[in-house]
Amino acid sequence: MLLATGAALVARELTVTLTHRAWVVLLQLGGVVPPVVSLVVWTGAIAQGATPPVPPDRIVTWFVLVAVVSMVTSSWTAAFLAEDIRTGGLSIWLVRPCPALAHLVANNVAEKAVKIVVLLPMVAGLGVVFRAQVTLPRDPAVWLAAMAALVCAGILTFALDVLIGCLAFWFEDVEGVQSLVLLVQRLLSGAVVPLMLLPGPVQEALRFQPFRFTLSFPLEILTGSGVAERADWLAMLGWTGAAVAAVMLVWRLGVRRYEAAGA
Repeated sequence: MLLATGAALVARELTVTLTHRAWVVLLQLGGVVPPVVSLVVWTGAIAQGATPPVPPDRIVTWFVLVAVVSMVTSSWTAAFLAEDIRTGGLSIWLVRPCPALAHLVANNVAEKAVKIVVLLPMVAGLGVVFRAQVTLPRDPAVWLAAMAALVCAGILTFALDVLIGCLAFWFEDVEGVQSLVLLVQRLLSGAVVPLMLLPGPVQEALRFQPFRFTLSFPLEILTGSGVAERADWLAMLGWTGAAVAAVMLVWRLGVRRYEAAGA
């Protein structure tokens, strides 16, 4: 029953997403542009004699793959969930015979399925342009580890996003919190500057913070940079489990005070 409901919700969200195909294409183009700019800057700097702390091929591979990893692990739930709580739109999902957050999970999965189809050809084209400097792992075990890290990263990011949205149970406006967390996440996840390019002591200080596992960790596995030891896996699983547990607790407390009065 639950699987059938989930499949129906995903199919519904796929239909909705496909009606906005042009928007999806433009969104993915926007996601590819920053890595391209970074690639041009870094390759130009290296050509002029700059000596980065890691081999140049790792930097190029990182920026070629970062758009895909960023999209797969992203979440855009907080604003929609907060709006539903504020306006009373959440009520319809609370009375349906499925988990109240199921439609948000379905939206996340469906949109990513469409986006990955649009994004992969763009990234493949970028990889062809820089093919001489792109080094992908050949060991299937590395790819399996990266896939596992991507799944955990996606769950962790989604759970953190839901936590922000749940603040609307107590606060009228959560946009400020969302913007602040997004800024911190971009800085500490490696989205702005790859963590492997930071000084060693800074990397070690940032090693076990949660945002590293939302983006940098899967990329570190794929590029062969950074540290991927048992402690790192345990930290990622610990943060993911803690975030999911926090969502369950905060959701239960929030629903108790939910009045569905609307804006």
